Amino acid sequence: MIILDTNIISEFMTSQPKKSVLEWLNAQDSMALYLTTISIAEIGFGLRIMSNGKKRRLLDDRFRQFAATAFKSRILSFDEAAARVYGDIKGYRKEIGRPLSDLDGQIAAIARAKEFIVATRNIKDFEECGVKLINPFVFGSQ
Repeated sequence: MIILDTNIISEFMTSQPKKSVLEWLNAQDSMALYLTTISIAEIGFGLRIMSNGKKRRLLDDRFRQFAATAFKSRILSFDEAAARVYGDIKGYRKEIGRPLSDLDGQIAAIARAKEFIVATRNIKDFEECGVKLINPFVFGSQ
């Protein structure tokens, strides 16, 4: 099972998603892909701060439909199990001199609690969190 980090989701909101990311996604079992409520919040924030206009409304509508249909019942919340590992992840990263943002810490905690992989472009943001990682932006070039 794989959690799509926010940067993977937002790649599909661009007019021309990177070919390697599209190829990677097409090679996956769609039922093994998950979103988190954290990424939904991050994308919602990004959309909200865009200029109010046709593009913003189009992207907002497209994202809502995408999340509701493509990921129906596969959206993970920051629950008690994730909360229990969150402090360990954040504390360890601080101890080794690699502080972690709260939102990335929550995504990492969800992944670790569920033993899921995180698909992200920002591999270094999730290193040393006790989760397996994959970078779809380099798919096919490995």
